[in-house]
Amino acid sequence: MTQSDAPDFLIGTLAYALFWMDESLQASLEAAGWERLNRTRSMIMLSITVGINRPAQLARNLGVSRQAIHQLLQGLKEEGLLELVPDPNDKRAKVVRFSAGSEGIREAAQATILAIEQELMSRIGKQAFANLKKALTLDWGPLVVAPPKSSA
Repeated sequence: MTQSDAPDFLIGTLAYALFWMDESLQASLEAAGWERLNRTRSMIMLSITVGINRPAQLARNLGVSRQAIHQLLQGLKEEGLLELVPDPNDKRAKVVRFSAGSEGIREAAQATILAIEQELMSRIGKQAFANLKKALTLDWGPLVVAPPKSSA
């Protein structure tokens, strides 16, 4: 199968969009003097922003082992960006939250994301941007289990 024969899968488009947004964010923050985060660390920060804050859940969502997520969290903790605190709902567990030292980069990231979205809107048009955002925020329902059809 040649590249031109390759199916146009939505997942590839979504992956490209995620990479484009993250690379735009990282390049913009770097240009403003912040240290560039690798994609996994960036995804950890974005995940916490949307309320995913348990290490096991972060590991599962990012496709890394629990050991790897704890190493990544420890590094972000040592850099003063995150902290692990007792989970108020389960005293045996910990949750991740932003530390006071992360305020500067979080404010810069938020302003940068808004500017990137404005630029994307100007490139693709207000209506296309609104439609894209609406489609991505719809309830897609439970996960789909769709086994491949047998080619036999």
